[in-house]
Amino acid sequence: MIKETMLAGLALVLNGSAVLADENWTADGFDMPESAVFDIDRNRIILSTIIGNPGAADGQGSLVLLTPDGDVIDANWAAGLDAPKGMTIVGDVLLVADLTRLHEIDLATGEIRRSLAMPEAVFLNDVTSDGEVAYVSDLMTDSLWRYADGELALWLSDSQLAHPNGVFLDGGRLLVGSWGSGLRDDFTTETPGSLLSISLETREISVVAPGIGNIDGITRVDDAIIVSDWVTGGLFEIGSDGEAHQTAQFAPGLADISSDGSTLYLPMMLDGRLISQDYP
Repeated sequence: MIKETMLAGLALVLNGSAVLADENWTADGFDMPESAVFDIDRNRIILSTIIGNPGAADGQGSLVLLTPDGDVIDANWAAGLDAPKGMTIVGDVLLVADLTRLHEIDLATGEIRRSLAMPEAVFLNDVTSDGEVAYVSDLMTDSLWRYADGELALWLSDSQLAHPNGVFLDGGRLLVGSWGSGLRDDFTTETPGSLLSISLETREISVVAPGIGNIDGITRVDDAIIVSDWVTGGLFEIGSDGEAHQTAQFAPGLADISSDGSTLYLPMMLDGRLISQDYP
């Protein structure tokens, strides 16, 4: 039902068909793919698939392994998750945001080592790390969590975050993609979200690029910061002047994007596809 509600809402905000950009390859047949991470040490892509309702703790979600060319290695590498979304690698574990829990997945086996439950969390969404410390967003509580030394604790809660979704550690700051204020049932908002920057030292929030849209994923390719708008399917590069320049147009549902340095991985959540595209 949630997926149908999303699609119905999107029909009201989009005019005409999206024009797809050139791509390297497309892998399809997935059920609500949300996030993709390139595992450099093992030369593979890990894809989270919600499988059904993105807000339901139903045990149906799973992680898929793919080759760098988009071929499926294991369609059910890690199973028994609820609605897995953002992921990041810390040491020899994969951290996976899953509603009210953060899973530690063994990268060698795909087994769940631990699940850190956060009763205060509602909709844990994206995760980013520097390889040691990680930060997790909670879309529904305007909160950010910090994972360090195997422990997860509330790091910042502020209405300025306006439904934080995408997160990306960028040196001494945490980039946060706001979904926007006034969240509706179809996941559109009354006002568009902005790209925010939070000082890791002071936790001060500043605006990098205002009013972009419903920001889902954030990544970096060389000096370029790239963000995705889930509702419209727009891909944007953020200039040093804080301007958002649209570089490509995909279908609605462009979710938690990532890169391996020069290649973007673009989960198309509503279409069940993962797209690989060189950038620029």
